[in-house]
Amino acid sequence: MSDQQGYIEADNSRRIIFRGSGHEYFLVLIVNLLLMAVTLGIFTPWAIVRSKRYLYDNTELSGSSFSYNVTGGSIFISWLCVCIFVFATQAAIHSHSVFLAFFLIALMVMFLPYLMMLSVRYQMQSTTLNGVRFNFKSSGVQAWWAILGCPLLMLGVVFLICNIMISVSIAINPFDLSRVMTTFAFSIIVAVMACSVVQGVTVGLWLKLFFNNLSFGTQQFAAQVSIKKCVLICFYTMLILIPFLIVIMGLILPNLLELISIGISGDIEQLVASDTMKSLQTNIILCYVIYLVGVIVCISFLSVKLRHYYFNTVVLSEKIAFRSTLTVVGFITQLIINLLITVCTLGFGYPWARIRYCHYLANNTWVDGDLDELILQDHNEKIATDIVSRLSRGLVPNLSL
Repeated sequence: MSDQQGYIEADNSRRIIFRGSGHEYFLVLIVNLLLMAVTLGIFTPWAIVRSKRYLYDNTELSGSSFSYNVTGGSIFISWLCVCIFVFATQAAIHSHSVFLAFFLIALMVMFLPYLMMLSVRYQMQSTTLNGVRFNFKSSGVQAWWAILGCPLLMLGVVFLICNIMISVSIAINPFDLSRVMTTFAFSIIVAVMACSVVQGVTVGLWLKLFFNNLSFGTQQFAAQVSIKKCVLICFYTMLILIPFLIVIMGLILPNLLELISIGISGDIEQLVASDTMKSLQTNIILCYVIYLVGVIVCISFLSVKLRHYYFNTVVLSEKIAFRSTLTVVGFITQLIINLLITVCTLGFGYPWARIRYCHYLANNTWVDGDLDELILQDHNEKIATDIVSRLSRGLVPNLSL
């Protein structure tokens, strides 16, 4: 718990309540799918809004429901403009218009984070509780560094290091396949661990950016987010994944080395009919299962630990704090059960799986502090209607509080 939260008494704790049902959500999704099919997908933005509005309308805090007022039309116009931009970029590349293609890509790199922040602002200003709207303000420079600049710079360094490792190994002895494959496998592990650091820094920068620029009416949120803590959480997540990757490599590498040796001899028929090829096919299926289990465990650990951390650092107006009581085992159980419900019903059980997940999150989300002392006064900022703001509205359509 942060120092700020230490001053907030947890005696007045209220749990988030979710009242949605699988049957009602199923009807919402069925109507969405039918309308999407009839309109050849054009109804998708309105479908997203209808689904999200149902979830928000059935989420309560202290007897008051959230309200989601985004319009499908605003998202559709934004998506249409994005499609036109993408097609124009592809056309420039295919027609070998180097200058135009470079200009369009540079334009996207420079302004995409800023446009995403405008989209987040629209989402927040369209979300209300007790008639009070949320709000979000952020500078374009902060957004660019957190979303694009810093991650791309760090990923470039990681790529350079791994490329040097592999190049040196090949230069020493290009015919030592065992050495080259081992170096390649080691480079993958190094890249995975380095990417965890990149992810941690990116998550930390985003949490700082989001919560320190978020407000509820006239009341400001604040968060003392530690980049180091976020990096450690992501690093531990990747450490959990490493044993799964080692097992996968242990199953695959021997078969690959043997197949490469057979391939070098030039006997294609032996390569196709070899027991090693059959063993490789079996091992690949097994590796997919192992990797899926590893991903479920890692996603659960990362989601729970990050949620615990930023909930414990965020305060509202120095009066209201937040708590998450999720557990890693409980989250894994939720994922597995919901996955089984969805797969075993060929997708028809997804609405019930989604509602189960929403109930689980709500039951483990607490708000501490005296809400009656919080000044419920809406801010006086209107939703921006300029052309740039309108075009950006659909870039981040699924942001949730």
